[in-house]
Amino acid sequence: MRRFLGIGASLFVAVAVFLAFSLTTGVKGAQAENVIKVGCAISFTGKKSRSGKLYVDSYNMAVEKINESGGVKVGDKYYKLKIIYYDDKSSADESAKLVEKLISEDKVNFLLGPYSSGITIPDSIIAQRYRIPMIEGGGASGKIFSRGNKYIFGTLPPAGEYFKTTLEMMKGFKPAPKRIAILYADDKFDKSVAKGTKKLAKEMGFKVVVYERYAEGASDFNTILTKVKAAKADAVLVAGHTEESLNFVQQAKELNVCPKMISLTVGPSEADFRKSLGKDAEYIFGVASWSPQMNFKGYLFKDTKEFVKEFKKRYGYDPDYHNASGIADVAVLKNAIERAGTLDPQKVRDAIASTSLDTIYGHVEFAPNGQIKGTSVVLQILNGEVVQVYPNGAKKPHYPVPCWKER
Repeated sequence: MRRFLGIGASLFVAVAVFLAFSLTTGVKGAQAENVIKVGCAISFTGKKSRSGKLYVDSYNMAVEKINESGGVKVGDKYYKLKIIYYDDKSSADESAKLVEKLISEDKVNFLLGPYSSGITIPDSIIAQRYRIPMIEGGGASGKIFSRGNKYIFGTLPPAGEYFKTTLEMMKGFKPAPKRIAILYADDKFDKSVAKGTKKLAKEMGFKVVVYERYAEGASDFNTILTKVKAAKADAVLVAGHTEESLNFVQQAKELNVCPKMISLTVGPSEADFRKSLGKDAEYIFGVASWSPQMNFKGYLFKDTKEFVKEFKKRYGYDPDYHNASGIADVAVLKNAIERAGTLDPQKVRDAIASTSLDTIYGHVEFAPNGQIKGTSVVLQILNGEVVQVYPNGAKKPHYPVPCWKER
């Protein structure tokens, strides 16, 4: 697995170096006055690079689609989109510096966001300082949107409600699980998820028997898993990122910790997660703001089905909600610029705020704080495929799940 990740990371870094200096995504020979420059500091390397790549793939695909279709109409002129990327190395401090560079030196017109709430917060502060609108699909913490920042817009639903639909689904199980363990990483997003989940769980009548924080990027879950087993938790809800999710599942199997269900905020929807775990990924639940089974009419693409087909053909893996939200980010930006009829950042910001747009990601409309109005769906890995199981699932959820040796 390490060799696989190392090769993938090396290739990604090589591409990143090229992109950072010259990526124009479909803009060849265009004059500067005919180009809209969009800046993006995002994780090509470091702990967040696996998820960072998902957004880069989507941003590039969306921009290429726009440019192939004639570009962005501003008044009576058509402009091509150009993305200027920099690798933030999964560092919040580095990312904020690069966003400032994009604005002050590269003179970008608008911004696309990074991955993770912890990095989005400082980046959004820079965007606010320069009054340049940023659209992002990689941060969902309430702390991003509780600061009165008028220049940040997010296409992920509130972190505190990520597990809401999961808890609603659990209430319908017969018999319903009663004892819940909530585990969360020590970062902005996951702390928001955990706090909101604990509140919702108690309101719905569940007993929270373990409420445990772990270090961001943790690789050792033995102590926490021992507590989960001793507490006889029926369900374990884990708020974390992909590497943490992989480590948790692998060690749960090693220790033979077998709750009736495991649900993860990040991981199950990603192709790499399922490939890395193989049959051990079977029956694991996940949450997402979107799934490939949804049937939305598109804006840049005809509908969800067309997008999924084109994406898989282009990149060789199934898109997940990170990818879909990245497509929506670019779609919203194009739509707002055209409605504003100008590249004036304030007028485009106002147009973004008033967005009401149907995309392959679903309907996009922002609350006054800049966060999308929406909720999550529940996914489950069944027969090696991730499917939507609630609400209006393509298949019924499998519960309770068999223990590891029985899979």
